[in-house]
This record gives sequence, C-alpha cells and structure tokens, in this order.
Amino acid sequence: MFFLIQKDEMERDRVQNAIILDLLHRYRFDHEYAFMSISDFYEDEEDLFGQNLHLKKAEEFDSRYKEAIPIGNVGFVRRFLQVFKGVELENAIEVPPVLRTDEFLKRRYSIVPVWDIPRSGSFFIKDATEQKVFSYKGDLERFLYDEVFEAKSSEYDTSFRLNYDHLYQVSEIVPILAEYRVYVLQRELNSISQFAGNPLIFPDTDLITRAVALLNKQPDSPRSYSLDIMVTPRGTAITEVHNFMSLGLYSVDWDDALLYAFKDGIDYIARYNTEQTEFSNFDTFQFR
Repeated sequence: MFFLIQKDEMERDRVQNAIILDLLHRYRFDHEYAFMSISDFYEDEEDLFGQNLHLKKAEEFDSRYKEAIPIGNVGFVRRFLQVFKGVELENAIEVPPVLRTDEFLKRRYSIVPVWDIPRSGSFFIKDATEQKVFSYKGDLERFLYDEVFEAKSSEYDTSFRLNYDHLYQVSEIVPILAEYRVYVLQRELNSISQFAGNPLIFPDTDLITRAVALLNKQPDSPRSYSLDIMVTPRGTAITEVHNFMSLGLYSVDWDDALLYAFKDGIDYIARYNTEQTEFSNFDTFQFR
C-alpha cells in the first residue's frame, strides 16, 4: 500500500507519528509512503488564509496519490477525500443506531436538528454530522446565545453559528470515573487503552464484547474502528464510535494490522459514509 503522511503533524504528535513510521519501516517491503502538507492541496498557499479556497485537481498530483491511504488530522483527510475521492464530508458516527439502547447509553441521549436543541438546562452538546467542529458541556443558556442561531452576516463573518443542515448531539451530563478507547481491527477486538480518569476503575468487558459483536453484524459498519467508553456510577457506557481515520492512538504496541486499519477507514467512506440519523430517548430512558 501507498501512504500519505501529513507533514504538518510530525512535530505536534511525535509519539503517534513515530509509531506509524516505525511500522512503515518495519514492513518497508510491503508499503511505501510520502509526506504531504495541507497546503499542498491548494493552488496557492495564500488560499489557506482567504475565504475562497481553490483545491488542486487530482490530475495535478502523482498518479499513485489517488489510491493512497492518508494519515493525518481531520482537516488533512478531508482535503484528501475532496480532491481524490470527490467526498465533501466524512460523516460522524457518534453512537450508531444499533447501540442506541439504555444498556449501552446509560444516559439521556439525543441527536436532533437545530430547532430541537434546548435553549437552557445543563447538557453536553456537539456537532453530530461533522467531526471536530465544537463541543460544549454546561449550561446551554450561557453558550447558545441568540446569534448562534442566526445566519452569518456576510461571507467574511467567522463567528460561530449553528448549521441548519447538521444534526447535533444533546445528552445528559454524567460523572465520568474513567475513559477507555477500544480498538477493533478487521472486526477483531485488538486492545483496550485507558486515556483519562482513574486507571484502577475498569470497564465492563462483557458489555464491550456485546457492543463489538452487534456493530460487526451491521452491513454498513466500518471494518476497523474505535469505541470510546466511559465508566460512570451507572456502569460502563459507550461515548462514541470512530471510523479508523484521524484516530488518536493510546497504545504503543502495534503491528501491520494497524496500517490495514487505516485502509479500512478509507474503504468505509468510499462504500458507506453513512449519514447521521435523528434519535432521542429523553422521554423513555430509565436508569435501572
């Protein structure tokens, strides 16, 4: 396989890039790679700081790039998908529909359009259509002031606005005792890594096994992905699921399967890139 490694990220995340480069060196007879920056996708570097961005056409790059596997942050991968795959947006997965049950959520959880977002109360909120746009936890009355519901005043308006074409996660805030990331590579549970909270509080591995089994049965499920898990006073719950693109690595022990997982991530977007769907259990959830 041929990989495109984001050059801009080399200094920011040295450990993760060292893992990737070590694997590419270890399996150098199977894989090739090249470095690339986000600015390389644009006609002119000045476009990066302007309002009207002009992406290059796929034909302007080395022919190998079209079938390459990109490894980098969300912005880098998004530009790759736009130029080489004609995909404008990688849809966020959040908690997929098959896992939106009280057993796996253990909290009030909803994915709703802008007009159904509550204007007050203490909640966690984030964009559930596009990744890494924003998230907020606290009193919505302090965050959702009137202007964020209004259209931008001009093309040069860079202030935060809610997108009426997007869906948003609004969920109950629960105390988090510990957080883990579960890595599933080629539909096999590969590792569970703790990344926040008390490392002596362990998740319910039976629940994780059931969640992975259910997700693997879905026809549009990614072949490789992660589940973010939180341990709360109510038990173990699923925070969200990520396709294997622009994914943080909280473990250092990997083999060639990791490189193929990034390929699975691109394949998922090309084949499915499932759109977000509305959901709410606010009227039905009961903690048992």
